[in-house]
Amino acid sequence: MDENRPTAGSSLTTGLDDLASYLEKSSEVVQEYTDIIEHNYARPALDQMSEYFQALPTMTWFTATLILFTAMSILPVMSFIGISVFVVCGSMFLALMFVFVVIAVVETVFATVLLLALGVILLFSFVLTTAGAMAYLVFRLGQHLQTHGRSGITEWVQETRQHFTSAKPVVDNGDSDTFGVLVACGTNGKTKIEDGSPSRGL
Repeated sequence: MDENRPTAGSSLTTGLDDLASYLEKSSEVVQEYTDIIEHNYARPALDQMSEYFQALPTMTWFTATLILFTAMSILPVMSFIGISVFVVCGSMFLALMFVFVVIAVVETVFATVLLLALGVILLFSFVLTTAGAMAYLVFRLGQHLQTHGRSGITEWVQETRQHFTSAKPVVDNGDSDTFGVLVACGTNGKTKIEDGSPSRGL
């Protein structure tokens, strides 16, 4: 164990020496690059600015102010542009959404009005058609009464029934007193024969 202690201590010392050597070399490299930047760029620029300032102090001051202003105004200008673009895009999106909502509401109102108008027209057509049919039936009743007297009611009933059923009049030529036989098809599919004579109607 006594032999291992000097070995560990020497390893630690060697590591510290290597680290110190690395840091020293790094500082030398940094110092070298700093000297290069200072002698090749910074000092010539400062000397040139000093010469310009001595020759043209007002122009140099104005140029330096402009450069400093440009460098410091980049961030505010970019922020303003970004916020402006965001506000414009947001406003356009909200405007489009508002337009879509208005169009949907207006179209819904117009569709409702259209459906109501169609319903009123349908009801009016039904009432008008019914009234026309009733007027026609009354007119035909008057014609039958005028032509055949009281027996015209039977003919009118038969004629009216023909409009709502598949009834067809069959005329019997052998009997002059009869007006024909009414053949109708009932709801159960069976044939129904009715006498169309005036005496049966009375």
